[in-house]
Amino acid sequence: MRLLWSGLIIILAVSSRTATGDPLDVCLKDLGCLRGTHMPGYQGEEFEAFMGIPFAKPPVDSLRLRNPVPSGAWEGILDAGTAKDGCLQRNYFGNKWPISGVEDCLYLNVYRPKKRDGNPLPVMFYIHGGGFFSGTAHPVASGPEYLMDTEQVIMVTVQYRLGPLGFLSTGDTNMPGNFALKDQRLAMQWVQQHIADFGGDPQLVTIFGHSAGGMSAHYHMLSPSSKGLFHRAMSLDGTIHSPFLKINKEPLAQARKLAAVAGIGGAESLDSKELAQALRELDPVELHKTVDSLKVWANFPFISNTPVAEPVGCPEAFFTENPLQAHLEGRINQVPWLISVTSRAGEGALSLLHAFDDRQLRAELNEQFLEHFGHVLNLPETASPQVVQEILDAYGFEGQTISNDTLVPLAEIAGDFGFYYPLYETASTYAKYANLQENPLSFYFFQYRGMRTLSTLFSGSSVEYGVGAAHMDDALHTIRIPAIVEDYPKDSEDAEVVKRMTSMMVDFAKTGVFHSGTSCQASEFTDHEMCSYVHFGGIVGSYQENIQKDFKLSAYPIWKRLFP
Repeated sequence: MRLLWSGLIIILAVSSRTATGDPLDVCLKDLGCLRGTHMPGYQGEEFEAFMGIPFAKPPVDSLRLRNPVPSGAWEGILDAGTAKDGCLQRNYFGNKWPISGVEDCLYLNVYRPKKRDGNPLPVMFYIHGGGFFSGTAHPVASGPEYLMDTEQVIMVTVQYRLGPLGFLSTGDTNMPGNFALKDQRLAMQWVQQHIADFGGDPQLVTIFGHSAGGMSAHYHMLSPSSKGLFHRAMSLDGTIHSPFLKINKEPLAQARKLAAVAGIGGAESLDSKELAQALRELDPVELHKTVDSLKVWANFPFISNTPVAEPVGCPEAFFTENPLQAHLEGRINQVPWLISVTSRAGEGALSLLHAFDDRQLRAELNEQFLEHFGHVLNLPETASPQVVQEILDAYGFEGQTISNDTLVPLAEIAGDFGFYYPLYETASTYAKYANLQENPLSFYFFQYRGMRTLSTLFSGSSVEYGVGAAHMDDALHTIRIPAIVEDYPKDSEDAEVVKRMTSMMVDFAKTGVFHSGTSCQASEFTDHEMCSYVHFGGIVGSYQENIQKDFKLSAYPIWKRLFP
């Protein structure tokens, strides 16, 4: 799998025409005309693709570490038949933390069916995952083929700045931060202004994504500046209640630390304006390398550059308060909302498998088990080893080692703390104040273990270790990722699951309802149940789908205490 990930980097480093067919011209008001191409579907007809469309000026040189600036008009016909490289990134999932991508990356892709009846189509705006430090909208990693086979929607995929270039902040107007989220917001504004020219309905836009993309969708629900830019939201495999994603309460201190690591003289004494300018003049590749200094053990914490609450009155602020507080107190853009997780152990595999598969890291984990398992759970820095032991006791886990026998139980604990409890907290608190009749709240639990899995990506080996449906395995049935995972045989059960998943998501984009057999009320959240959800289960050859309500909450009181 490491070889496959390296292959993805190579593919992204050389942009090539990914489609064939006669050219297509579309003219956009105030921007100019562009020429797209055709792409083959997975099971269905070929569709039309317009890739590498600039929505912002290149965020380089004087525009580095600043709010994005809308791209202006272009001369002549823009070649939109070739996808652009992903944003500059240091991939902490990869072996030896490879760096790839480019700074000039703020482009989006628009895909539409060839057959259209003239009526505006719903728009599905996809935000890629990757922990806010990796990933790309390039079709080799965010492929539109599965959704385009439905021939019922227009799909938009977007690039956004990653890692320190996406989030570094001085805590004031000199370098306000949240650039990644502002890039997404600007792309959403672009959609409002121009998607009608492609035949899309700007009044029926669904923002969605997996992992960091799902967290991003949640952030846009909490940003007053994103209100009205979307009408449905899907937070798949992640919400902002995840302990992986803490608001950065000391952004200036982090900026000074990274500047010092980079060798910027007087980093501790420069005023914020001077510091911001020095960081803008730093080689962006070297800036990404400085983030290594924020890792405590192995690649933990996963997400080292996170959003900030910007000062009140800050121009183009994304939000000026802690978004978690805004969520709990109901300051949120209410729209129909779909939230999901995969299997408990599969979600936990995201953080645990790499350390388990690496012989040295496994030895280090077992040598200081309580301390390092706290890192795996992304517990607050103030959490003591005794708290970790209390968590293990709540699950009836005996011993303090990870082995072939204990991997799955420990992965289930990690899955609870990183994903299941955050889902429950997100949904149960939201349900207390939301108008759920007007804006339904829906869920699915994807526990089907299909022919392909991303667990090998997180472990770095070909061994799957029996953790079930891994983090983002549902994405494999929604988004085509040919650079990492082989296509499903077209007559396979997984291909049928792809049809089922994409059909339900398109229905949600149209109606705001994921499944007519589910509903949600605040009273349904108890100590062992929650609102009804669609359960996708089984293994290859025995796919199952039903409606369930059960929810285990073994250590939820401890989680609540740690993450109030």
